[in-house]
Amino acid sequence: MGSEILNYPNQRKHTYHFLDHAKEFSPVYLSVDVDVRNLQKSRDYIYTKTQTKISYIAFIIKGISEVLKKYPQANVSVKEAFSPKMAVYSEIIAKFTLDKKINKERVVLTGKVFNSDSKSLEEIQNDIEYYKKTEFQEIEDFKPIKMLHSLPTWLGNILYKMNVGNLKKRHNIQGTFTVTSLGHRPIKHFYPITSATLCFGVGAIEEKAKVIESSIEIRPILPVCLTFDHRAIDGALAADILAEIKEQLEKWGD
Repeated sequence: MGSEILNYPNQRKHTYHFLDHAKEFSPVYLSVDVDVRNLQKSRDYIYTKTQTKISYIAFIIKGISEVLKKYPQANVSVKEAFSPKMAVYSEIIAKFTLDKKINKERVVLTGKVFNSDSKSLEEIQNDIEYYKKTEFQEIEDFKPIKMLHSLPTWLGNILYKMNVGNLKKRHNIQGTFTVTSLGHRPIKHFYPITSATLCFGVGAIEEKAKVIESSIEIRPILPVCLTFDHRAIDGALAADILAEIKEQLEKWGD
Protein backbone atom coordinates (compact mmCIF):
# COMPACT_ATOMS: atom_id res chain seq x y z
CA MET A 1 0.00 0.00 0.00
CA GLY A 2 1.17 3.53 -0.72
CA SER A 3 1.68 6.40 1.68
CA GLU A 4 0.27 9.89 1.67
CA ILE A 5 2.69 12.65 2.66
CA LEU A 6 0.92 15.65 4.15
CA ASN A 7 1.98 19.05 5.38
CA TYR A 8 2.34 19.27 9.14
CA PRO A 9 -1.08 20.14 10.65
CA ASN A 10 -1.48 23.85 11.37
CA GLN A 11 -3.31 23.17 14.63
CA ARG A 12 -0.28 21.29 16.00
CA LYS A 13 2.39 23.83 15.09
CA HIS A 14 2.51 25.28 18.61
CA THR A 15 3.33 21.80 19.92
CA TYR A 16 6.05 21.38 17.29
CA HIS A 17 7.69 24.67 18.32
CA PHE A 18 7.42 23.83 22.02
CA LEU A 19 9.10 20.46 21.54
CA ASP A 20 11.86 21.95 19.42
CA HIS A 21 12.61 24.50 22.15
CA ALA A 22 12.49 21.77 24.82
CA LYS A 23 15.54 20.11 23.23
CA GLU A 24 17.66 22.72 25.04
CA PHE A 25 16.67 21.34 28.44
CA SER A 26 18.48 18.68 30.47
CA PRO A 27 15.66 16.61 31.99
CA VAL A 28 15.92 14.33 35.02
CA TYR A 29 12.99 12.31 36.34
CA LEU A 30 11.63 11.58 39.82
CA SER A 31 8.35 10.12 41.08
CA VAL A 32 6.34 9.57 44.24
CA ASP A 33 3.05 7.91 45.17
CA VAL A 34 0.70 10.19 47.07
CA ASP A 35 -2.00 8.97 49.48
CA VAL A 36 -4.90 11.31 48.68
CA ARG A 37 -7.43 10.08 51.24
CA ASN A 38 -7.37 13.36 53.20
CA LEU A 39 -7.46 15.37 49.98
CA GLN A 40 -10.53 13.45 48.83
CA LYS A 41 -12.23 14.13 52.16
CA SER A 42 -11.50 17.85 51.80
CA ARG A 43 -12.77 17.79 48.24
CA ASP A 44 -16.01 16.11 49.32
CA TYR A 45 -16.41 18.53 52.24
CA ILE A 46 -16.04 21.57 49.97
CA TYR A 47 -18.62 20.15 47.58
CA THR A 48 -21.08 19.40 50.40
CA LYS A 49 -20.75 22.90 51.84
CA THR A 50 -20.57 25.00 48.66
CA GLN A 51 -21.67 22.73 45.78
CA THR A 52 -18.35 23.64 44.16
CA LYS A 53 -16.49 20.79 42.53
CA ILE A 54 -12.75 21.33 42.90
CA SER A 55 -10.65 19.30 40.47
CA TYR A 56 -7.64 17.30 41.58
CA ILE A 57 -5.51 19.53 39.35
CA ALA A 58 -6.58 22.59 41.37
CA PHE A 59 -5.48 20.86 44.58
CA ILE A 60 -2.18 19.85 42.99
CA ILE A 61 -1.50 23.36 41.66
CA LYS A 62 -2.24 24.82 45.08
CA GLY A 63 -0.07 22.25 46.86
CA ILE A 64 2.89 22.75 44.53
CA SER A 65 2.58 26.54 44.78
CA GLU A 66 2.62 26.45 48.57
CA VAL A 67 5.83 24.40 48.53
CA LEU A 68 7.53 26.55 45.89
CA LYS A 69 7.09 29.62 48.09
CA LYS A 70 9.75 28.03 50.30
CA TYR A 71 12.09 27.34 47.40
CA PRO A 72 12.61 30.55 45.39
CA GLN A 73 15.83 29.05 44.01
CA ALA A 74 13.66 26.62 42.02
CA ASN A 75 11.33 29.31 40.64
CA VAL A 76 13.83 30.00 37.90
CA SER A 77 14.55 29.52 34.21
CA VAL A 78 17.81 29.07 32.30
CA LYS A 79 18.61 30.44 28.86
CA GLU A 80 20.97 28.39 26.72
CA ALA A 81 23.76 30.54 25.29
CA PHE A 82 27.54 30.90 25.01
CA SER A 83 27.20 32.79 28.28
CA PRO A 84 24.13 31.16 29.94
CA LYS A 85 21.72 33.29 31.95
CA MET A 86 19.29 32.46 34.74
CA ALA A 87 16.14 34.35 35.68
CA VAL A 88 14.78 34.17 39.23
CA TYR A 89 11.07 34.97 39.31
CA SER A 90 9.25 36.53 42.25
CA GLU A 91 5.86 35.48 40.86
CA ILE A 92 4.69 31.86 40.89
CA ILE A 93 2.73 31.02 37.75
CA ALA A 94 1.20 27.60 37.21
CA LYS A 95 0.73 26.27 33.70
CA PHE A 96 -1.61 23.33 33.10
CA THR A 97 -2.52 21.34 30.02
CA LEU A 98 -6.00 20.81 28.63
CA ASP A 99 -7.66 19.39 25.53
CA LYS A 100 -9.42 21.67 23.06
CA LYS A 101 -10.95 21.27 19.64
CA ILE A 102 -9.48 23.34 16.80
CA ASN A 103 -11.19 22.80 13.45
CA LYS A 104 -12.75 19.65 14.95
CA GLU A 105 -9.30 18.28 15.79
CA ARG A 106 -8.32 17.46 19.37
CA VAL A 107 -5.17 19.31 20.42
CA VAL A 108 -3.31 20.00 23.65
CA LEU A 109 -3.21 23.60 24.85
CA THR A 110 -2.14 25.22 28.10
CA GLY A 111 -3.78 27.59 30.53
CA LYS A 112 -2.13 29.65 33.25
CA VAL A 113 -2.89 30.52 36.86
CA PHE A 114 -1.05 33.70 37.80
CA ASN A 115 0.00 34.13 41.45
CA SER A 116 -1.14 30.59 42.12
CA ASP A 117 0.45 30.63 45.57
CA SER A 118 -1.84 33.42 46.77
CA LYS A 119 -5.07 32.18 45.18
CA SER A 120 -7.66 30.04 46.93
CA LEU A 121 -8.69 26.64 45.61
CA GLU A 122 -11.90 28.17 44.31
CA GLU A 123 -10.01 30.90 42.44
CA ILE A 124 -7.65 28.37 40.90
CA GLN A 125 -10.62 26.24 39.86
CA ASN A 126 -12.28 29.30 38.29
CA ASP A 127 -9.16 29.89 36.19
CA ILE A 128 -9.17 26.25 35.08
CA GLU A 129 -12.87 26.39 34.21
CA TYR A 130 -12.36 29.53 32.12
CA TYR A 131 -9.88 27.77 29.85
CA LYS A 132 -11.94 24.58 29.72
CA LYS A 133 -15.30 26.16 28.93
CA THR A 134 -14.36 29.13 26.74
CA GLU A 135 -14.03 28.55 23.01
CA PHE A 136 -10.50 28.57 21.61
CA GLN A 137 -11.18 31.59 19.40
CA GLU A 138 -12.43 33.65 22.35
CA ILE A 139 -9.45 33.23 24.69
CA GLU A 140 -7.13 36.23 24.54
CA ASP A 141 -4.22 34.17 25.84
CA PHE A 142 -4.38 31.99 22.72
CA LYS A 143 -3.85 34.80 20.20
CA PRO A 144 -0.11 34.04 19.81
CA ILE A 145 -0.98 30.38 19.19
CA LYS A 146 -3.42 31.36 16.44
CA MET A 147 -0.66 33.43 14.85
CA LEU A 148 1.77 30.49 14.98
CA HIS A 149 -0.82 28.30 13.28
CA SER A 150 -1.08 30.76 10.39
CA LEU A 151 2.67 31.17 9.77
CA PRO A 152 5.07 28.98 7.81
CA THR A 153 6.65 26.52 10.23
CA TRP A 154 10.18 27.89 9.83
CA LEU A 155 9.04 31.45 10.59
CA GLY A 156 6.84 30.42 13.50
CA ASN A 157 9.76 28.52 15.00
CA ILE A 158 11.99 31.60 14.86
CA LEU A 159 9.34 33.82 16.45
CA TYR A 160 8.54 31.25 19.13
CA LYS A 161 12.18 30.95 20.17
CA MET A 162 12.59 34.73 20.16
CA ASN A 163 9.69 35.09 22.58
CA VAL A 164 10.55 32.30 25.00
CA GLY A 165 14.22 33.25 24.74
CA ASN A 166 13.42 36.50 26.52
CA LEU A 167 13.88 35.54 30.18
CA LYS A 168 11.98 38.63 31.35
CA LYS A 169 8.89 37.40 29.49
CA ARG A 170 9.34 33.64 29.58
CA HIS A 171 7.46 33.05 32.85
CA ASN A 172 4.42 34.88 31.50
CA ILE A 173 4.45 32.62 28.44
CA GLN A 174 5.55 29.30 29.92
CA GLY A 175 4.64 29.64 33.59
CA THR A 176 7.20 28.87 36.29
CA PHE A 177 6.00 25.28 36.65
CA THR A 178 3.71 22.98 34.68
CA VAL A 179 1.13 20.34 35.63
CA THR A 180 -0.08 17.87 33.03
CA SER A 181 -2.48 15.02 33.75
CA LEU A 182 -3.43 11.76 32.05
CA GLY A 183 -5.56 10.76 35.01
CA HIS A 184 -8.68 10.36 32.87
CA ARG A 185 -7.14 7.09 31.66
CA PRO A 186 -5.59 4.20 33.67
CA ILE A 187 -2.09 5.66 33.34
CA LYS A 188 0.29 5.16 36.25
CA HIS A 189 3.54 7.02 35.74
CA PHE A 190 4.55 9.31 32.91
CA TYR A 191 7.34 11.83 32.59
CA PRO A 192 6.44 14.82 30.43
CA ILE A 193 8.79 16.76 28.19
CA THR A 194 9.33 20.15 29.75
CA SER A 195 10.32 23.66 28.79
CA ALA A 196 10.08 24.84 32.41
CA THR A 197 12.38 24.05 35.31
CA LEU A 198 9.66 21.94 36.95
CA CYS A 199 7.00 19.89 35.18
CA PHE A 200 4.69 17.49 37.03
CA GLY A 201 3.00 14.54 35.36
CA VAL A 202 -0.09 13.20 37.14
CA GLY A 203 -1.51 9.73 36.58
CA ALA A 204 -4.74 8.05 37.64
CA ILE A 205 -5.76 7.42 41.25
CA GLU A 206 -5.69 3.72 42.08
CA GLU A 207 -6.77 1.85 45.21
CA LYS A 208 -3.68 0.17 46.68
CA ALA A 209 -2.65 -1.62 49.85
CA LYS A 210 -0.55 0.52 52.19
CA VAL A 211 1.05 -0.26 55.53
CA ILE A 212 -0.29 2.14 58.19
CA GLU A 213 1.11 1.65 61.70
CA SER A 214 1.78 -2.07 61.13
CA SER A 215 -1.65 -2.62 59.57
CA ILE A 216 -2.56 -2.96 55.91
CA GLU A 217 -5.16 -0.51 54.63
CA ILE A 218 -6.52 0.20 51.17
CA ARG A 219 -5.84 3.81 50.21
CA PRO A 220 -6.36 5.95 47.09
CA ILE A 221 -2.88 6.46 45.62
CA LEU A 222 -2.04 9.18 43.10
CA PRO A 223 1.22 8.86 41.13
CA VAL A 224 3.02 12.18 40.70
CA CYS A 225 6.10 12.40 38.49
CA LEU A 226 8.53 15.29 38.20
CA THR A 227 10.66 16.23 35.22
CA PHE A 228 13.16 18.92 36.19
CA ASP A 229 15.81 20.84 34.29
CA HIS A 230 19.16 19.79 35.76
CA ARG A 231 20.78 22.96 34.40
CA ALA A 232 18.64 24.98 36.81
CA ILE A 233 18.53 22.84 39.97
CA ASP A 234 20.21 19.74 41.36
CA GLY A 235 18.60 16.42 42.16
CA ALA A 236 18.78 16.85 45.93
CA LEU A 237 16.74 20.06 45.75
CA ALA A 238 14.27 18.52 43.31
CA ALA A 239 13.86 15.54 45.66
CA ASP A 240 13.22 17.87 48.62
CA ILE A 241 10.57 19.75 46.65
CA LEU A 242 8.79 16.61 45.46
CA ALA A 243 8.87 15.07 48.95
CA GLU A 244 7.34 18.22 50.46
CA ILE A 245 4.66 18.31 47.77
CA LYS A 246 3.78 14.71 48.66
CA GLU A 247 3.56 15.68 52.33
CA GLN A 248 1.50 18.78 51.53
CA LEU A 249 -1.04 16.78 49.53
CA GLU A 250 -1.22 13.88 52.01
CA LYS A 251 -1.82 16.15 55.01
CA TRP A 252 -4.49 18.24 53.32
CA GLY A 253 -7.03 19.44 55.84
CA ASP A 254 -5.08 18.30 58.92
